[in-house]
Amino acid sequence: MLPEGSTIASLIVSTDKTQLTQFSGGRQAYPVYLTLGNIPSSIRRKPSEQACILIAYLPVEKVAKVGRSKPQLSAQYQQLFHAAMTVLFEPIVEAGKVGVEMTGGDGSVRRVHPILAAYVADYPEQCLVTCSKYGSCPKCHAGPKNLDDPQDHPLRDPEHTLNTMRQAAASCDSHSAYTKICMEQNVNGNVDAPFWEHLPYTNIHLSQTPDVLHQLYQGVVKYLLLWCQKMMTAEELDRRIRRLPPGLGLKHFKNGISALSQISGSERKNMGKILLACVHSELPKDAVVAVRVILDFIYLAQYSSHNAHTLKYMDDCLDAWKKHKDVFITLELRTDFNIPKIHSLRHYVQSIRLFGTTNNYNTEMFERLHIEYAKKGWRASNRRDEYPQMTRWVIRQETVHAFERFLSYLTRKTGSPHCSTLTIC
Repeated sequence: MLPEGSTIASLIVSTDKTQLTQFSGGRQAYPVYLTLGNIPSSIRRKPSEQACILIAYLPVEKVAKVGRSKPQLSAQYQQLFHAAMTVLFEPIVEAGKVGVEMTGGDGSVRRVHPILAAYVADYPEQCLVTCSKYGSCPKCHAGPKNLDDPQDHPLRDPEHTLNTMRQAAASCDSHSAYTKICMEQNVNGNVDAPFWEHLPYTNIHLSQTPDVLHQLYQGVVKYLLLWCQKMMTAEELDRRIRRLPPGLGLKHFKNGISALSQISGSERKNMGKILLACVHSELPKDAVVAVRVILDFIYLAQYSSHNAHTLKYMDDCLDAWKKHKDVFITLELRTDFNIPKIHSLRHYVQSIRLFGTTNNYNTEMFERLHIEYAKKGWRASNRRDEYPQMTRWVIRQETVHAFERFLSYLTRKTGSPHCSTLTIC
């Protein structure tokens, strides 16, 4: 059958390490997840629909430390990551250029061009993927000391990153000199062959998406809580939190928050809901306004739909934040705001315009998949040479789910719950 036309399959990829052991052992898995931007978000966000699939486990073996310094070990792990991802994405290079014939749900054959469109990761992973110097912005040319500049920096370009690597390699004869030249240009000097080098039509810097969980809640809200604790003392903030009356949708922290050690994302969300009510009468006016506008920005960024008005509200919140944030410097809580997670707020509006609402690519959605694709498979293994066993377990689970969906399809088609089984036999 001849293809009826061509289309693009926009790939959304996510990578994130996860712990397999809870108390001892330190065993980790490094899954790579894949989904399509062509799938409606209401389906993609449901793990039961299996719209997000596991495509690989990246190597996490320990490198021998004998004779290697800490920077050399870090460089080897980064090179290993890009080497593994190069092998994984090798089929996409040719398929993205010439296309692959695929049969759709309507039975039509089309030529599909798979293109890497969005990469979902937390900040350290974004720097690793884009080969950006840690501490700089992976999306624009803002360096570690320029993240709080009043003007916006130009966006990074993959060609500029690759040219920096090539020029550095051509002008020096040692790895240390190559690293130094790259780092001066805010490029990771530990990698010389990024996996996205030959991917067609892919802008790896632009594909880095906002991360509501790590950037907003585990980043911005964390900083706000810390600054508020210092301004009004942690004891006073705890006292106010304990005295809050119960409310629908609010978590009551009966012992305050200062004693909590490991705080989850959901707990940060609950803290953000009550923060403004606890500080509004105690902090200076500029500090209260700064807290309010940044919390407004966080909730606006999570809208399930956007238009020109809501995006302008987000820009207005950022403008108000820039106007009032200096109060934290005046009170000697900060000397500057060169913080990557706060700088990332500048790129939210553009990313929403390009990729849609943030619930399409929040890392929280992919972290939920760790349970199904890593932790349960690990528990089902014998803990020795576990990855082949985990892979086999995942394949069997997917096969069972596919068979169940096929039975459900036959039941709907025939109208009889028993006819489907007879048809299979």
